[in-house]
Amino acid sequence: MSGGWNPVTGRDNHGGRPNFAPQGAPIPAQGHAYIPHVGGPGFKFGMASPYANYPGMMSYPGGFMSPPPGMGAGFFPPTPAPSPVTVPAAAGFYAQQTFSYQPNGHGNVLPRQPQPHPVIDPSMPAAQMTNTTGGTGCEPGYNYFFPAEHTKAHVFKTPKPPWQLPPTAQIQFKATHIPCTTTMAELLKGFGCTNPVAKKNKCFEIIGGGSGKWYKGLAISGDDKDMMKKTIKDVGWDMTRTGNAHEKPIVCLWFTKD
Repeated sequence: MSGGWNPVTGRDNHGGRPNFAPQGAPIPAQGHAYIPHVGGPGFKFGMASPYANYPGMMSYPGGFMSPPPGMGAGFFPPTPAPSPVTVPAAAGFYAQQTFSYQPNGHGNVLPRQPQPHPVIDPSMPAAQMTNTTGGTGCEPGYNYFFPAEHTKAHVFKTPKPPWQLPPTAQIQFKATHIPCTTTMAELLKGFGCTNPVAKKNKCFEIIGGGSGKWYKGLAISGDDKDMMKKTIKDVGWDMTRTGNAHEKPIVCLWFTKD
């Protein structure tokens, strides 16, 4: 008996798609022959030919088989022996199939693609947002609502305290915008100060003295429970610290956890 069978629609009685059969098409994979699958939207979203092949790859064209020896040519349509040909790339583009459980993914012609894991800087893990799926950044289809107020901060990157360096030292720094609602506890954690011994997690405001000289300003320790509850705005690190002409200077900070 010809045809296929499945528990939903029973045995197939013709060559078409059975009733209630799921729509879709096989996704061609590198190194495998692509068999055209018509009758559904498939992988192409109607923008590329379902008979397209891999650009620049060699393949054998389809056709009827040549008649066996001793049989007339009228029994089978005569065709030349197959030979390798190069199929040019088809017009349009393919939308990669991805799994997405958020509004912007399902059926979208440009779904969000899987991305490699970001490079996390242990000295500033707060540069990446961890979402509810365990990944980083906004989930597919979501936007980020930015806080209304930020302060500008330059975070010095040096193992030695800046106020102990000579005036000729060139110090690297990270330029950041920090929400003014950030608590001191969040600030320390966001810049990698996660030592289990709380008093070793420290933040210092650095005051420029001119001519390359720096001085130690406000000191914040992780074991100061009252200070950990305060926001950076509470200590004057607010949106007025712009560094613009005739305005307050940018906040300069140095963190340590050793």
